[in-house]
Amino acid sequence: MSGSLLILTKVVTNSSMKTAAPIDIMDLCYEVLGDKVKKFDLPSPSFEIMQCVVTAFDEQAKSIVVKIPVLKSWLNPYGTMQGGMISAAIDNAVGPLSLLTAPANVMRYMESKLIKPITMDLEYIYVNALLSEQKKKRLIFEVTVKDRSGEVYTKATVTNWIV
Repeated sequence: MSGSLLILTKVVTNSSMKTAAPIDIMDLCYEVLGDKVKKFDLPSPSFEIMQCVVTAFDEQAKSIVVKIPVLKSWLNPYGTMQGGMISAAIDNAVGPLSLLTAPANVMRYMESKLIKPITMDLEYIYVNALLSEQKKKRLIFEVTVKDRSGEVYTKATVTNWIV
């Protein structure tokens, strides 16, 4: 398990993207999941490929913030982040949050609204995910993709199914 790129901050009362002190994501997974962590391929390969860094996690509020660089290789011909890469970024926030807050589950569907184009000028996006509802086997996550100043670029609702 590699954890070199994966930094995490536990934030309970302040979800600011700029002020938290980092801790290793694997330490958090062990803290929350205990020995169950050995059952999973952590961190996930897609999390590492996208160079994701968890900057905030609030176990009580069931929320997470993942910082992801905007890379040239993820742009479409118009110079904006390709929609599939935005969806992958959303999945790389919901995935760890779902692992840390719910029983084993998988994505059922995602509905997203692209509000503003994401360009390399942003350098990073911050994917904020919140587990807003858990009803029987269904989990509903509300997600926003923001820049460092908090401006919203994408909103999504992700539904996962507990297996």
